[in-house]
Order: sequence, then structure tokens, then C-alpha cells
Amino acid sequence: MERLLIQLKRTWLEILILIGIGTALFLIPSIEKQGLELLLYKILLFSASQMHALILRLWMFPYIDFSSGDNRYHQLMAIAIHVTAAYVYSVGG
Repeated sequence: MERLLIQLKRTWLEILILIGIGTALFLIPSIEKQGLELLLYKILLFSASQMHALILRLWMFPYIDFSSGDNRYHQLMAIAIHVTAAYVYSVGG
């Protein structure tokens, strides 16, 4: 539970931005958001993918620690999870 609170403290701004962008997509009149809608949607997808990747990484691989440089392959695996999540969300998978 303590780790969850630490992660919420670390990502509260990202969660707030996600909620704000999601709300803006529904509240802005459609005439004004022709180009803005696509930009906001892509930002929303990228932010959601990174939150999803963070939750997945912490749940499945809690032993990966970026503060120490002794286990480089685990750190590269965590980076690959984040990059893959961004790609999958951006192509709509």
C-alpha cells in the first residue's frame, strides 16, 4: 500500500492531465476541435500507454530498480515495455 501511495504521489500530475484531456475532448464544441481533437487524442493515448506500462511493470517486475546500475538488462526490458506500450496504443492495438 505504501508503494502505491508513493507511485500516486509521483504520477498525480499525469493522472490529472489525462482527466483534463479526456474532459476537454467531450466538452469542446466539435467545430472548434477539428485539429485539436486529433492532437489531444494522441496525447491522451500516449499518456494512457505510459500509465499502463508503469502499472504493468510494477505489477509484473517489481524487482527492476533504476537507482542501481547493476542490472542493465532488466532496465532495458523495462524501457522496452514502455516503448512497446506507446507503439501499441498509437496504432490502435
